[in-house]
Amino acid sequence: MGVRGFLFFIVMASVQSLSITPPVHAQDARAEGRDGASDYDQSLNDLVTQSIVRDLASVRSECMAASPVYRLDCIRQGLELTSRRIPYHGDYGPMREALRFGAGSVAPIINAHADGDQDRLEVKPGANPRFKTRRYYAATKADSHDATRADAFQALDANQSRLLELGKRSPDWNKAYTTVAIAVASLADVLRR
Repeated sequence: MGVRGFLFFIVMASVQSLSITPPVHAQDARAEGRDGASDYDQSLNDLVTQSIVRDLASVRSECMAASPVYRLDCIRQGLELTSRRIPYHGDYGPMREALRFGAGSVAPIINAHADGDQDRLEVKPGANPRFKTRRYYAATKADSHDATRADAFQALDANQSRLLELGKRSPDWNKAYTTVAIAVASLADVLRR
């Protein structure tokens, strides 16, 4: 058997071993005896919860440093960026979706009160140590500041209420989700100043 025959034999053996092995999917990689929870599920723990709170605190600091006309878009993007860092699965999945919903509920307010005459505010990479991406904030009209704030307060209150409602599942959920809801409520303070 020459080199060509030997290579053919190796290729055929590899193909046969691949066809015999059943495909493994993430759904099949479930641990036994864990009520169907996958290895990707994230249980509530203080480290992850505190990391989310620190993310929201850094958003608050960044937004406070911006001019008032850019603060609402700063909050919106901060909620979105924070939600992206929250685990998809397990006990944090609903929290992630709640923050994404909160960011989505603020977006129409910004669009309704957008100030096209103002340039977008550029946030350089690294300006916020927790979110190192470049971002641009849209301005809202200064003359509709009161209406914009009132709508934003309603959206943030709804987001906080949603988190508190989710926290009613268990005492552990109540602790984690209430902690994050308080951090979301602190974002509304940015609009009051």
